[in-house]
Order: sequence, then C-alpha cells, then structure tokens
Amino acid sequence: MERNAIVATVLVICILLGYQWYMAHFEAPVQEAPRATTAAPSEQRTAPAQAPQVQPAITKPSVAQKTHTPTAQLNLQVKEVTVETPLVRAVLSTAGARVTSWQLKKYKLDSGALVDLVADPSAKAAPGALSVWVDSEPLDGTFEVDKQQLDLTQPGASGTLAFKQVTAAGLQIQKQLTFHGDRYDVEIEIAVRNVAGDVVAAQPRIAWGPGLRHEQAAHASTIQPPTLWLDGKRVQEDVAKLSGEKALDGKLSWVALQDTYFAAAFLPKETDLRAFVAKAPKDQGVIGLLGSKQNLPPGGNLSLNARIYAGPRDLDVLKAVGQDLDQLIDLGWFDFLARPALWLLKFLYNYTGNYGIAIILVTVLQKIAFHPLTHKSMKSMQAMQAVQPKIQAIQERYKNNPQKKQEETMALYRKHGVNPMGGCLPMLAQIPIFIALYNALSSSVEMWQAQFLWIRDLTQPDSLFTVTLWGGHAISANLLALLMGVSMWVQQKMSPTTGDPRQAQMMLWMMPIIFTFMFWSFPSGLVLYWLVNNILQVGQQWLINRGPARPPASEGQPA
Repeated sequence: MERNAIVATVLVICILLGYQWYMAHFEAPVQEAPRATTAAPSEQRTAPAQAPQVQPAITKPSVAQKTHTPTAQLNLQVKEVTVETPLVRAVLSTAGARVTSWQLKKYKLDSGALVDLVADPSAKAAPGALSVWVDSEPLDGTFEVDKQQLDLTQPGASGTLAFKQVTAAGLQIQKQLTFHGDRYDVEIEIAVRNVAGDVVAAQPRIAWGPGLRHEQAAHASTIQPPTLWLDGKRVQEDVAKLSGEKALDGKLSWVALQDTYFAAAFLPKETDLRAFVAKAPKDQGVIGLLGSKQNLPPGGNLSLNARIYAGPRDLDVLKAVGQDLDQLIDLGWFDFLARPALWLLKFLYNYTGNYGIAIILVTVLQKIAFHPLTHKSMKSMQAMQAVQPKIQAIQERYKNNPQKKQEETMALYRKHGVNPMGGCLPMLAQIPIFIALYNALSSSVEMWQAQFLWIRDLTQPDSLFTVTLWGGHAISANLLALLMGVSMWVQQKMSPTTGDPRQAQMMLWMMPIIFTFMFWSFPSGLVLYWLVNNILQVGQQWLINRGPARPPASEGQPA
C-alpha cells in the first residue's frame, strides 16, 4: 500500500511539473490566438458572472485603432500640381487638395490676363474650389498626390490626378480627378474607407466657392444667384437671404455658380446626391453636392461620383456636356427665337470672321423676311395721311357726339380700306425679335470682347471716351447710340404723319431722344442691330416716297 502511495505521489508530482512546464511555454500564444475568443461562450455558461471581465481583454479595440497613421503625422510639404490642356490651365494645392487657379486659355480680360474662375485663391477663402468634406468641416490638411504635373496638350489626351489623406479619426479619403484635353468638364470620384477599428460616421461632399471669377470686385461683378436644374425646372437661391447652408431635395441635373459669361457647375452621376447652397462672407455663394450620412464599420467604403464643368457659357459646349446643362443660359420668354438667332450668328461668323458683320447680315435677312409686312404698313400710313382731312372734318362735325364721331370714323376707314393699326404691325412683330436678340447678345460669351470697327466689346456699350464730372460721375461718349438716335429722327421725318400735326412734331423729337437714352447702356451689338434696321427702314421709305402719289381712294376701293 505504501509503495502504491509513493508511486501515486511521484506520478502526481510529475504531472504537475509537466503541466507547469507546458503552460510556461504555450500559455501566451494560447491567450492571443483567435481560438481564445471561441472559448468565451463555454466559460460564460459555467461562470456567467465572469463574462464581462473576459470580453474586453479579448477584443482589445484600442490596439486596432492604432493600426492607421494619420497623414498629418507625415509632415508633408505643401506642393502645387499643374494641369495643362488646350482649354484649361489648372493649379491645385495639396493643402486641402483644392483648386487655386482655373484659367481658361481661350478667354482673356482687357488686361491680357486669362480669365480665372477662382475668385479668391487664398487659404482664408473657405471652403475653396473643389474642397472635400467627410464630416462637418472641409479637409484642410495636406494630401499626398500621385503626380507633380499633368500635361494633356496632345489631341485626345486624358489623365488622372489622385489625392489621398488619412484623417485622425481613421478615414482614408481619395479624390481622383480625370481631365480630358478637349473638354471643360472633369470627372470626380471621392472614395472613403474606414481604416480604423471603430465605426466612424462619414458624409462625403464636394464644393466650389466662395464666389466665381471676379466677384471680389463688387463694381465689376456680374455674378448671378446660385442656380439649379431641379425636377426639370430652374431654381435660384438668394444668397443674401440664406443663414448658413441649405440642402435641396429633388431630381438634380446640376447646381451652378455663374456670371454672365462663365460658370462652374456640379453634375451628379448618382441619384442619391443632393445639392446644397451656402453663404460665405460678403454674401458670396458656395455650391456643392452632398452624399448621405453613413456609419462605416471597420473596412467599410463609400463613394461620391460627379462631374465639374468650369468653363464658358457657350450653348454648343454646354449642350455637348449633357444633363440639361445648356439650361444654364436663360434666354427669357422668347427663348425659342433667341436660340435660333444665336445659331444664325455663329453660322454667319464662321464665314465672315466678325460678329459685327454677322449682326448686320442678320438684320438684313430679318428685313428681307419682313419686307412684305413693312411695305404694306408704309402704304397703310400713306393711305391714313390721304384721308386725314376727312377724319378732321368728321371730328369737327361731331365734336359733341363722341359715339357718332367714332361710328363715322370707322365707316370712313372701311370705305377707303384703311387699317389704322397697319403702321404698328412691323413694330409689334419686331418686339419679340428685339427682346430675343437682347437676351442673346447680352448673355452670349461668343460676343464677349468681340470687336467691330471702333467697338471693343459687342456685349458692352461702345464708349469712345469717358469724361469724369464733378463729384466723380463719369459719362461715356457712346457714338453708336447717338447715330441710332439720328437715324430714328430721319426715319420719323420721312414717315407719313397722321393725327394732330403738333403732336406729330413733338413725337418727331421725343421718340429719338427717349430711344437714345434707353439704348445708351445697351450692348453695342444690340444698338448696331437697331441702327442698321433704321437705316434699312429709311431706304425702304425713300423708295416708296419716290413712287407716284396714289390718287385718293374711291368709295369701296382699298386705299
């Protein structure tokens, strides 16, 4: 018995020593192995009270959060990246991956400098052109970039720039821009990935602003309210009335900042993107696209895909971009006339090489088209002048009986086949064309800085010189408007007079003076159209007046 006890004791001691040796060599790997997490349920069944103490030691989230390195810790130097295409020279800074300059190579200012669509390139102009958010603030830190320069000056060339940043919260953001050498629109892809060990909330967005082009100079600003094409109709937001940011729901085609001749517009590629408009200091506008807010698990991804168009408000170019971007240009009620007029102007410009000559040819073609109506109107005015003595006799005879006077006058018109409104028909017919041309010429980048004779810009008044008066008031000498007034006086003088001679004499001077002042600040291209129209009208009136005088109309015959 004692022998057995001794043997048993020795065996127990050997087992204990072996167990301790085994645990000393394998205890640490067993605790860190993934299988250790599967042992927790059995332990929880036998000792439920110990489960809360075991779980934190197994998951160790704090260790997982330290697996990413924020880009800010890399101490990267701020760099500038230049993109050259035949149409655009863009400069982007790795500080925020923002655009600091967006120059249009085909459009120059009076100074000779290229038009730049970035209103304020300074870092204080938050958020900045093509700035990116993933939460409540734009990303201001320095980004990594895959290229130092992108040269796309060869025909048909295209290329990409990729900016990347890892935030302190553990979100990896990559903004990829795809440029095309023959286009003003750029494809944007923002990819967000959670590289942390915790769930992180993210809401991607991209913005342009504050302002567009020269909005910083208030006296030269032609900026328009932020505009959207939402649910198939135009929507404009008054920035001055905004308080902070405003998101707009609906089927979005584009959201844009624009002035009279240029625009920057976002076009979403995804249906769930919303537009937002915000107010920056000095009531400057900010526009952008906003994605839905998501809680990204570790390793989770989301993206935002869109295009940015930053270029001229050229109807043909905008229409080629698609998504109703040509609706950026609002040509008013007579849009159906203004767009063909612009097309005809461009067509004639391709053959003449000068928009001033193209405007003259359009006026001549319009005059030829309306010649029958104008000729009939002038003949009607001659007939009115012929029956004027009879009308005056009726007015004298029935001066105390207005109803009888009206009846006899209308009977006289019918008797001689005279239409008292015949002289007004050409003017009424020209009003829609005039308004359509006004909208087309005043908002057409094609005519911007187009020269003709002494005119430097057909979209602006033709100022030969400017005189500054006492008090700082400036008066420009607009020769074209003065010539238009003189031509209108000659036209009035040659036209047959009807009604009271004293009133006709007063209108002879009043109408040209009123029209001269009205046209003084109009685009010179529009004044040129009206001047040429008046000259052609004078020539047509001269030809009619040279013809033999018509005998007084007999009863029942048209005058």
